[in-house]
Formats: sequence, C-alpha cells, structure tokens
Amino acid sequence: MAVNEVSTEVGYINRVIRNVRNVKKSEYKAFFEDLNAADCIILAGEGRSQSALYIGMGQLNKEVRTMVDIDFPGRDILEAAPVLEKRYERIALVVNSGSGETTTPKIMVKQLAEYIEREKSDKFTIDAIVSNPNSSIGRIAEKDYGTRVELKGRERVANAANALLKHGIMNDVYELSSLLLVQKTKEALNEQQEYTAVFKKVDEEAAVIGTMVDRFVCSDFYQRIIDRLETRCRVTMGGLGPGRNVAKMTAIRLQHVKRALGDEAYLSGPFAPRPRACDILFLISWSGETESILDWCREQKRFGAYVCSIVGNESSLSRESESFIIRSQPVTFYERATFALSPLPLHLVERLNQRGFRLPEYIMAWWEHSVTQ
Repeated sequence: MAVNEVSTEVGYINRVIRNVRNVKKSEYKAFFEDLNAADCIILAGEGRSQSALYIGMGQLNKEVRTMVDIDFPGRDILEAAPVLEKRYERIALVVNSGSGETTTPKIMVKQLAEYIEREKSDKFTIDAIVSNPNSSIGRIAEKDYGTRVELKGRERVANAANALLKHGIMNDVYELSSLLLVQKTKEALNEQQEYTAVFKKVDEEAAVIGTMVDRFVCSDFYQRIIDRLETRCRVTMGGLGPGRNVAKMTAIRLQHVKRALGDEAYLSGPFAPRPRACDILFLISWSGETESILDWCREQKRFGAYVCSIVGNESSLSRESESFIIRSQPVTFYERATFALSPLPLHLVERLNQRGFRLPEYIMAWWEHSVTQ
C-alpha cells in the first residue's frame, strides 16, 4: 500500500481521505467557529449531499433544525428567519452542495442573504461546503456573514466501467468526503475542542475506515450480497433515524444499476413493494433491537425473501438475518456503515462487466449527474 493510503481494495476511499486532509485550514477555521458559536444550526442540502449532512450532524449537542421538521417556524427560510431571531442568539445555516448550484440550498442561501442585508441582522451566518468555490453558493464567502469550505470531489472521470472502482459513481468521492468532514466537526464540537482537533480525528478515523472497508468487501457476506444483487430481484434498503439516511444514500445509487437490469431498488416505506420470494431486504441498525426493524425482517423472511443487515453488535437482528457487524459507538456507526456500503453498486457493475453485460451509456453519464443528487 502506498504511503498515506488506507484502503487496498477500494481506491476512491484514499481520495476521500486526501480531499479532507487537503481542506484549507484557514477556510475551515472560520466555518468551524461559526458552528461553534451557534446555538441553532439549520441543515440544507439535497439528495445524497443532504443525507451525508444529516448523518454527520446527527447527535450534535446543539439545536439542529431542517426545513422539513414539523415544527419548523415557516414555509421557507425567509418566513422562518424573524422567528428564529427571537428564539436564538446565533443561527448558522449549514449548506452541503458539491456543485454549489443545487436548487433548494441555493434558494435558501439567496433568501437568507437578502434577509440579513435588508434587516441588517447580526444573528445569522451562512456556512457552506462546496466543491466549486465560484458557484452561487460558494461565493457566499465574499460576504461578512458567510464562510466557505472548498472540498474537492466533483470531477470529470473516464467514461468506462473499469473507472468506477477508481473514481466512484455519482460523486461518491465528494459525498463521502463531506460526510467525514461533517462527522468529525460534530465530534469536536461535542467535545468542546478546537478546530485543529478535527484533522487529528480525520487521520485517526481514516485508518479505521480503510481497514473496515477492506474487511467488508473481502468478506464472504459481501460476495453473497453481490451474487444476489445480480439476480432478478428487487432490493429494499431500510433503517430508522440516521440509519434511514444511510439506506437512502445506498438505494439512490443501487437503483441506477438495478433498473438497467430490469429491477428496482427502493427505500423502505409506504412506496416500497410488499416482499416476495428472492427479494432482498437490507437493514441498517446500530442496536439491532428496534422492534419495527425486527418486524420488517420477520415479515420478509415469512415471504421467502432474503434479509441481510449491518449492525453495531451481536443482537436480535444479527441473529435473525445474515449480518455484518461494525463494532462502533452509535456516534460513528452510521458514518462507517455509509463508507462500507458505498462500493456495492461499483462491484455490481464490475461483476456485470465481467459477464459481458454492457450497461447503458446513460449510467456512465450519471458521473456528471444533476445538481440535485
């Protein structure tokens, strides 16, 4: 393994770590200090960028809000801003958008910036993570109330199936980089440490992630999952709370490959189909004891479907499904589960390619997918 590489099996994991390590410390310090000073943090993103932000900021010891919260005080950030000003001393709008042009976050940034300047409010900051510093969102750093962290990852790559394992699919590198950065930011904030502690935490976590991902993709469990995914079957990803965001990130990516095979991948919920024999249910749960998740597992098995899971310890779910255990505290489990699952569609494409199955060109074009992903 080359110096500073943490994974021998999944090359883009090493790029993820490099990207986070190479963040400009001066940019990041301002970003971190805004979050540290805030007593309310509002999260903004779309698609997998949103999920990465939600997973990373989960269990933060501050008030964390999103626009979809039932009790969010307004239909949009503009309507909510005066209410938030009365409730909190410092509010940070934290945005994750690789392109810096994602529709909903861009609108939120524009509306809040106009409100701050019109009302001359000193209670808000807008703090963005982007891959393009010259984007609409990235240029918020030009304002006194804005910060921006440039995080590499959204790059044009070769349009060939064997490039998947090097570069990832659908901006894996950016999404995972932002997840790791936000996760370690959250931990440092919770522990009341300085911003420099974040990069020490990144280095420590890098070794854990590399070893864990390599162990996962080399496991018999993983190979059996790939074997089943290439068959004619539907797959449903499921979890609750942060586990649902992990499931969502994986389902978004799997569905593109499965759909090309004439199948579908779903996120568990009211729009997921009833189970049938040979379908796959993939569950993510740290405790493995959540009753509703166990009910999903048991129902699926009654119909003759296949159930697998990623759990944090020996549990009812690990005993009742084919399971892989990531031994971790809850605060890091969901981040690590996201890294572990990220290569699944890549290795499925590799398997199909080995069998001579050519995926449509539009799947390859998803490397440059829409800004809403």
